[in-house]
Amino acid sequence: MATFKFEGTEEYIRKITILHDKDVSLLKGAVYEGAAVVADAVRSSLAQHEDTGDLLASMTLVPMRNDNGFVNTKINFAGYDRNGVPNALKAAVLESGTSDGKHPKLRVITKAVNGVKEQATNAMSAKIDQMTSKIMEG
Repeated sequence: MATFKFEGTEEYIRKITILHDKDVSLLKGAVYEGAAVVADAVRSSLAQHEDTGDLLASMTLVPMRNDNGFVNTKINFAGYDRNGVPNALKAAVLESGTSDGKHPKLRVITKAVNGVKEQATNAMSAKIDQMTSKIMEG
């Protein structure tokens, strides 16, 4: 009959417990990395399509939220441009166009986000690996 002996299981259990206790901070760190990749892509795309820079300057990431273990953030366009037009409205028009056809649908934000999905996922994965390794070593 074969016999297996596992050594160090108490240490492994301790580290897994630490990971469990830090799961939200791990997720937040990973989401931050992915959001930075996406935000950079959106900024770059906006810079090519907006001439005043007002919209670009108004772009922020909303503080992270934890919705029952689902950690997320959003891109926000705050305030008004130099002509008093809400930046959120300008972003919506740039993205979806207008019903009268004066402004075509450009999907600037959607294309930027879709173009870096894999990069953002890889950045989040690398961050989780890095943070997990650090915890498991300690």
